Amino acid sequence: MSPTHGSARRSSTSPSPRTSSDRNGAPSPVPGPPARGGGEATPGKPIHIMPDSAKTGRLARLLLDARAAAAPLAVLPEELATVTAAEADAVQLLCADALGPTGGYKVLQVADRDGSFGFIPASAILASPATMPATGTRLKIEIEIAFRIGRDLPGRADGAPYSAEEVGAAVAGAFAAFEIVESRLPPTPPPLAARADAMSNRGLVVGPEVADWRGCVRADVAATLAISGRVVVAVTGGHPSGDPFHSVPWLANALVRAGRPLTAGQVVTTGAFGGSHPIAPGDEVTGEIAGFPPIAFRLVP
Repeated sequence: MSPTHGSARRSSTSPSPRTSSDRNGAPSPVPGPPARGGGEATPGKPIHIMPDSAKTGRLARLLLDARAAAAPLAVLPEELATVTAAEADAVQLLCADALGPTGGYKVLQVADRDGSFGFIPASAILASPATMPATGTRLKIEIEIAFRIGRDLPGRADGAPYSAEEVGAAVAGAFAAFEIVESRLPPTPPPLAARADAMSNRGLVVGPEVADWRGCVRADVAATLAISGRVVVAVTGGHPSGDPFHSVPWLANALVRAGRPLTAGQVVTTGAFGGSHPIAPGDEVTGEIAGFPPIAFRLVP
């Protein structure tokens, strides 16, 4: 998967199965459920994500319609407010299937605790310098380190998880990245509702790839972010996971359990240095992480 160069378009029509940012034609149907799985983690065999249900299908359609309208839901349905973790992942993976190829994931995982992930459509991954049209929704931006997976990481016949060393060996390179954050939900939703909404991802902007990434990815790396000339992040360290690579092995194993193993070319972004910051139409954003080329983004009015 290569980042789309330069810009992304959005319209108010419903999503086609091909892309999340070029939407033409009638709403695509919510795909059928992933097959029920269990036992050994064999390639392509889901073992933890629950099968589709009327509830998860309804919630996926609500979120797909909110994406298509470029407007958040006015009211959070009770069904969405009370989803379980398994239901949240089932909902977002139904949305992922409706929006075309998955280009990567965002992940949040700290220490040895369980984590969470959000899918990113391939069409929403852009190469820096990038532009994106404003749509009237609330947007925020984060500066992160993202990794490109160099080879497939399928489930194993014996169900053994991947070690951090094995996942690191499968990483082809790393980038400085901007995550564009957009919630399809009302303000301050419950965490599991946000998880169903792909953890509020709108897109990802990636800089030039650094193949020798291990020397750049450190717990004490310096990061800066400026919005229209105003510095909003200037930190050394402070990544939510400590080491920015820490969460990638967890994600690789979680996606095997979900029946959606990481594949060559997909990108994994791992959490913000210095939090999320609102952006407005016309804002020009620059960012830099030590050891990586700088990146740039503009939100077009």
